[in-house]
Amino acid sequence: MKLKICLCFVCFFFSRKCSICRRKKSLRTGSFFREFPRIPLGKLLLCIYLWNLRELRTTVARMLSLTNNTVGNIYALLRHYCGRDLQDRPIVPFGWRIYVVKCDESQFKHKSKHNRGRRARDDVWVFGVLSTEHSPCRGYFQVVHSRDRATLTQILQRVLLPGSEVHSDDWGAYRNLVHHVPNVAVHRTVVHRANFVDPVTVIHTQEIESAWSRLKYYIKREKGIRALDLQDFLNEEMWRQWRGLDSVFQNVITLISRYHQF
Repeated sequence: MKLKICLCFVCFFFSRKCSICRRKKSLRTGSFFREFPRIPLGKLLLCIYLWNLRELRTTVARMLSLTNNTVGNIYALLRHYCGRDLQDRPIVPFGWRIYVVKCDESQFKHKSKHNRGRRARDDVWVFGVLSTEHSPCRGYFQVVHSRDRATLTQILQRVLLPGSEVHSDDWGAYRNLVHHVPNVAVHRTVVHRANFVDPVTVIHTQEIESAWSRLKYYIKREKGIRALDLQDFLNEEMWRQWRGLDSVFQNVITLISRYHQF
């Protein structure tokens, strides 16, 4: 069924006549392209393809002779569909007894050096839960307003399968985790003040630390991102990891056609 939808989309683009339903219709009617009526269809497809390659908005705007705001709106709509797909086809729960899950929190904000430069008014924290079932690892990331036990354990209970083994640092909210999260069967910690890798148990959280580095690198390339848009950005990254895989462009075209039936 997915293949038919994708082929229908491509056929419709080139011939304006669907080989499946044999109906003729404007490509913009009831489709993703209707949102940008003044942009040529070729440029829109190129913009989607460059989004797939993670090209910066400024670079795409210059290449396609579009404004930064226009490219930003196209990117924002693609992120919206990524988030919608995650709602309709949840990536959670994951874990279970076979694969270890690693969790951590990280602060996302601009850091000024030597008390100079602009400062963020509020701290923005993201809680991440990473599954080692896949290589590279895939994660679940959510903006949280508090790093207390009630907030973090509620998320863990929702995203993990029963019997999961969790590795984390020694943050206080994780203390006695197996008693507060029924789905966690085993909890092991590493004290980062002493070691990045526990010399006795060899427990570490390096995979999720690497995930934080990648996420912040993409934000830095875009010269920052508004706190209100951070969850949409995280939704896009989760979609790329779990749904986009090695064929992001093809899969996002299929995603668009799923929500816009021709």
